[in-house]
Amino acid sequence: MAGRDRATAFLALGSNLGDREAELAEALDRLAERMEVVAVSPVYESEPAGYADQPRFLNLVARVETELAPPALLDAVQAVERRMGRERSFRDAPRIIDIDILLYDDVRMTTDALTLPHPRMNRRAFVLRPLADLAPELRIPGIGSVRDALRMDKLEGATTPFTPGPRLAGWVGTGTHG
Repeated sequence: MAGRDRATAFLALGSNLGDREAELAEALDRLAERMEVVAVSPVYESEPAGYADQPRFLNLVARVETELAPPALLDAVQAVERRMGRERSFRDAPRIIDIDILLYDDVRMTTDALTLPHPRMNRRAFVLRPLADLAPELRIPGIGSVRDALRMDKLEGATTPFTPGPRLAGWVGTGTHG
């Protein structure tokens, strides 16, 4: 989009099917084709939220810079999910890859397709822990800082740090792969 300023967005990525690490690394590779992946959080393993009878997830958060407006960014992340074989069988179903837009600058919006900030992010430890690793003082509109949100009771998706293998570890910390 010529002439559009770059925006900072935070994306939550999760996988609980197949080679979870490889799926996350592939998703980051594909996202990097459409936007700049500036930083990637450490990886966490987490219990599923919602539908519990499924494998544990690997989760991380990526900070990206993009010229895409929020609806176009949603289209881009959903295209990555589709190309990777994501199927939407039922809410909270197991999935190869899940990419959610958490925040897009200070934008607050609600459409049929997209709500910003993400409406459930403040209740999910598997989102807040990696987001806090990247930006603990970041303000979540209508909520407060990420650090404050992480202190809330009754967070879903208990997390534990996960040490990734070489392909995914190459992403963690910076947005460059390798």
